[in-house]
Amino acid sequence: MRRTWTYPAFVCLILMVLALSACGTTTTTNNQGNSSTTSNSDPTQFNASKQYSINFWEAFATGANKTALAALTKQYTDQHPNVKINLQAYDSYTTLQTKLNAAIAAKNPPAIAQVYENWAVQYKQNDNIVSLQPYISGKNGLSSMEMSDFYPALLKDGQIDGQQYMMPFNKSDEVLYYNADVLKKMNITPPTNLNELIQDLGKVTKSDGSQWGLSLTPSVDEWSILYKALGGKDFVSSDGQKVAFTQDSNKTYAKGALDALAPLVKSGVVHVTKQYAWQNDFASQKSVFAISTVASYSFLAASIKGAFAFNEAAIPAGPGGQYTVLYGTNLSLFKGVSDDTRAVAWDYLKFLISKDSNTTFVQKTGYLPIRQSVYNSETMNAYYAKFPARKVGSQQINNAFVASFLPGWQKCRDEISNDFTSVLNGQSSSDAALSKMEQQCNDGLTQ
Repeated sequence: MRRTWTYPAFVCLILMVLALSACGTTTTTNNQGNSSTTSNSDPTQFNASKQYSINFWEAFATGANKTALAALTKQYTDQHPNVKINLQAYDSYTTLQTKLNAAIAAKNPPAIAQVYENWAVQYKQNDNIVSLQPYISGKNGLSSMEMSDFYPALLKDGQIDGQQYMMPFNKSDEVLYYNADVLKKMNITPPTNLNELIQDLGKVTKSDGSQWGLSLTPSVDEWSILYKALGGKDFVSSDGQKVAFTQDSNKTYAKGALDALAPLVKSGVVHVTKQYAWQNDFASQKSVFAISTVASYSFLAASIKGAFAFNEAAIPAGPGGQYTVLYGTNLSLFKGVSDDTRAVAWDYLKFLISKDSNTTFVQKTGYLPIRQSVYNSETMNAYYAKFPARKVGSQQINNAFVASFLPGWQKCRDEISNDFTSVLNGQSSSDAALSKMEQQCNDGLTQ
């Protein structure tokens, strides 16, 4: 039997449709059963009376980093009693990456996490993280004045294809640590170029083997700084398919970077260590110099406990210029959580990178200021007056670089670190190491 509509029923239907249309946007459900809003909604808005539990995965498992992050997080949750921040600390960035990849595969990622640039590129390619542009421009976003307060180089570091997918957090760069008491006693000023560094390492080394110039855990980063300082240019070809450090004149500089310190290791001037053993050597005054990031400052200070004065200097320059590697992670927001949960995660992210939070974080940990207003603030000026060498890292920001954002570069990083170490220990020639670096890196880049 054919169904017919009565006039009152028809009128009611029309009124219902009009009422729904007047509501503006509608909600849908994504493929993981989470609430999702249309593009007309503001992604930064959330229900302030609702209880939220935010998972933040990070790698601050010990020391001043852990303490500083925990204190800032408590400050945030005290101000937002409806929000619980679950700090999931892993023992290393390698572990963090492994756990993130597994959680993404299981469709159970955290709302927010520390990420390196090449991780984020892969996550973006697989649609695992969100662009931060809509959050930045939202009602609870960041004004153009606030965005211009961040160091341009650090903002650019967080961009993929011209869009902001990461915001800077714990950024650092490599510096030269030195025992100021020893240098003062021997009337040596901190070296400013590689020739001076090599000479000074020899001067402070004792013939009985009780003290050497430099303790170093070799990595791709020290090699890449030497490569750039000697005159090397790009690390990867413009199409991202092969390495550039073995092409044309770059090959000479790449080989030179492998060879530069090898004779000093052989003569006992440079001591090759593993992992963080260089910190023990420096703190116990077995080595006079060390190369690491500014983030190592708090760990060294805790070990040295005022036994001697130590300072930082810029990495000495070479004929190609003065360079340092930009270290540290950024913050990204992940898909796979509800929109309002991610909005709260954004609010927490904003808090962590605010001027006040970053000022506290820098002083407690030794990381770089990520905002120019922090560096120029009265609070930091007073801090730098007390610890003048702490300004060095920030003064090098314009000379800091990241070799490559490509996901395949991770395999290259591991290979170069191993080959660099083999050359320093006399287990491989620089020619053989460079050939292996090229082959393994190209394989990684094309996967």
